[in-house]
Amino acid sequence: MNIRVSNRVAAGLAAGLCLSVVAGCNTSSNQTPTAGAVRSSGETAPTDLQLLCASKAAEELQVTGGNVLPVSSMPSGENAYQVNLTFDGGQAVCVIDEAGTVQSINRV
Repeated sequence: MNIRVSNRVAAGLAAGLCLSVVAGCNTSSNQTPTAGAVRSSGETAPTDLQLLCASKAAEELQVTGGNVLPVSSMPSGENAYQVNLTFDGGQAVCVIDEAGTVQSINRV
């Protein structure tokens, strides 16, 4: 009899834990990103433009190994995006238009 009661209690605790985890996920998804968050802007550059910026920055800045990664992006003026990049030894900002033309690359 004690084993059955213990199993029921354990099952009840497990079910309660699962429900609290699910409830926690639902409330956190309703939160608005804070300023400075990677995706604080509602609009980001398309992935292909971010990767193009990273590739061009690796060439222009002569990054050893070519490992330049986009970390965030946002609109920059009309029909253009600012892409923030990181690499071993520094960071850079790339501005690229919607057609894929890199307008500038600057170390920061």
